[in-house]
Amino acid sequence: MTHPLLERFEQLLEQAPDKILVASRARSTSVAGVHEMARSVERRLKDASLDAGGLLGLVAPAGPGFLAGLLALRRMKLAALLIDPGTPLNEQVKTARALGAPSLLTLTSPWPEDEADWILSAVPGVAQPAELNGVGVVKLTSGSTGEPRGIATSEKALVCDADALNRTMGITPDDRLLSGIPLSHSYGLSTLAVTALTQGTTLVLPDGLASFEPFLAAKELGATVFPTVPAFLHALLHLSDPPAQPARLRLVISAGAPLTPTTAVEFRRSFGLPVHVFYGASECGGICYDREGSAGERGTVGTPVDGVRVTLDASQGALAGAVVIASPAVAEGYHPAADSSLGDGCFRSKDQAEWRDGELALLGRREDWINVGGKKVNPREVEAVLKQLDGIEDAAVFGFTIPGREGESVRAVVAGGDVPGYLEVVARCRDSLAAHKVPRSVLRVREIPRTPRGKLDWSRIREMAATDEGL
Repeated sequence: MTHPLLERFEQLLEQAPDKILVASRARSTSVAGVHEMARSVERRLKDASLDAGGLLGLVAPAGPGFLAGLLALRRMKLAALLIDPGTPLNEQVKTARALGAPSLLTLTSPWPEDEADWILSAVPGVAQPAELNGVGVVKLTSGSTGEPRGIATSEKALVCDADALNRTMGITPDDRLLSGIPLSHSYGLSTLAVTALTQGTTLVLPDGLASFEPFLAAKELGATVFPTVPAFLHALLHLSDPPAQPARLRLVISAGAPLTPTTAVEFRRSFGLPVHVFYGASECGGICYDREGSAGERGTVGTPVDGVRVTLDASQGALAGAVVIASPAVAEGYHPAADSSLGDGCFRSKDQAEWRDGELALLGRREDWINVGGKKVNPREVEAVLKQLDGIEDAAVFGFTIPGREGESVRAVVAGGDVPGYLEVVARCRDSLAAHKVPRSVLRVREIPRTPRGKLDWSRIREMAATDEGL
């Protein structure tokens, strides 16, 4: 297939045009409805003089509008630069300019009524528009400098990733996927958007942002699979009156950030379902998955996804090493500047890991490790110990320098309902950690900041720590 995403959707349109593709408690849209939405987007863009192979920013919330926008851009042979709709406008423009997208296509509602709901705006200062023939989407990441960086991914890679995940996770066209994560992020793009467009699996959209809303939508609309992030599971467990488990829900998937064993165990006890951990990367899609449902409770991320080869690039004799992935879902490369770590079907990640009884256990990134007097400290190890302490529900650990001293020291930011004081934290850490790994500083906060993807918001955490912005 030259355009497998489009061709699979056309097959779906021919075979099941009336099947509901997206549903909320208030409304729904069929396969044919999404097709007509895409046609309206094409009409909106027809006079814009957009060259085939070019790059266009797509800014749309999760819903049928996102699916239609992606279809329309691919039909016009344009690569879609996927920008989270929660991104401030100045950052949207900066990203588009840096990656060579001369225009932004913006939708403010998940359910567009007609072509007038789509806003096409020019991006000033694009000196050289990108030429990306053969690229389906450009996912966003950031380089070491923090500047916008794209991951150029073909339609073939997108479809290969979704197909492999659906085989591995057992997701079928008859399932109903609870859509609570952004479709513009790699996780939501593969497990939700591409799955809906290629095999017709219905997306169930929550109507609101409250923590209980996804479960209400799942209960009323019969959702069977829930891809989510650890931050949501944590918040759900701490509701004073949590909703009951939806009757048809059979599979809960957690990705996007590390799932603590405590959250995994508590969720199983509260809702009677295990949490299946999923590990992936924007550069290559799915990497490992917990098929059985208890890896998260053991602190691992399961075994390789079907068709994915995972190896560890370790020094001679070492058990741990950098994770290297080979699969048909690996992206074409970085954009605008290539990097030897990505391409030709292989991605050399910066994640450090080790094998534990056939399952992959992540150890963090070596670039994040702290140098304490010449001894290396893995902050993820310290965080794991802190999260096991009574009263601490979340933790973030990083290195900081003390004026007049060589090297770094370990600093921790912790949150919870009844966080112990510094001396008690240190005393209890010494039971599990070598002396150089014990935090020299502990800041107690009500909540540790996280990004919309559920990952630690390090810029905000360091800002809080620098100003002692704690309890």
